[in-house]
Amino acid sequence: MRASSEKGFTLVEVVMAVAIMGIIAAGTTALISSYLDSHAHANAKSQLHREGLMAMEHMTDGVRRCTFLVLPNAHKPTRDILAYSGTINEDDDYYFNDPLFPRIDEDAYNDMNADGKHGIAGIDDDGDGSIDEFPGFWSGGDDDEDGFFPATVNEDPIDGVDNDGDGNIDEDFLENGVTSGAMGIAGMDDDGDGLVDEQDAGPFWGNDDEDGLIDEDPLNETIYTFDSGTNTLRASCPFTGESSVLSTHVTKFEVKYQAPEEIKITLQLTGDDGETVEFVEHVYPRNTFQKTGRRVR
Repeated sequence: MRASSEKGFTLVEVVMAVAIMGIIAAGTTALISSYLDSHAHANAKSQLHREGLMAMEHMTDGVRRCTFLVLPNAHKPTRDILAYSGTINEDDDYYFNDPLFPRIDEDAYNDMNADGKHGIAGIDDDGDGSIDEFPGFWSGGDDDEDGFFPATVNEDPIDGVDNDGDGNIDEDFLENGVTSGAMGIAGMDDDGDGLVDEQDAGPFWGNDDEDGLIDEDPLNETIYTFDSGTNTLRASCPFTGESSVLSTHVTKFEVKYQAPEEIKITLQLTGDDGETVEFVEHVYPRNTFQKTGRRVR
């Protein structure tokens, strides 16, 4: 009987093949693991970047559209809080009867945001360590919390001048915002209906837009606050009761007032892996206390 000439793999060859395959598999696994780690890291940083961009866009867009920048101000230029007037058209009125051009914040009471407190309720507006100071009968008329009745209540009307010399312009006015002694601006047809200084002025001249209503459109501010304990940046509107968290990764939030109205916003976010992203932007209100005329968007 003749022996077969066919040969199979020897044990040594099988062992070597398995060893080579193991080395290849181990290298491939390490490569894939490294790729996945890099992908997860890049994805986390990208998500952090998107989160920061959305928060910055939320703030800068609001500042650009607002009619009145509230905080920070010249009393304490660098803060960890931002507040500006909202875009709520409470009396549903418009320039030129055109819905594209709403009249916003044009008829406020001596308490400009109508919250019954001096300045913004629960906020240290002038940065002196006291909140809602001077609780008096003047219904929150000291909107910048800069002093005591009567000399520094409603002392800075809408005239483009820093009347009280504190570095802020038109930040604390009476319910007749321009103190003209007439409804709206004396000698002008504010609401464009053909009548000038219509209706009796009365003791406080509170119908600033000559629309027949008095003190019906306050500031309704939007407020951004930073809680360093939880790394949370929150946006809220006390008037509507709405509140939302913009980020829980904030490790720095600084808003710097640069006269006359520009502000510098610095926002830093830190991810769970310790990576940080920082955003810096200069922004200013385009409609600092809106006056009669078309809005430019």
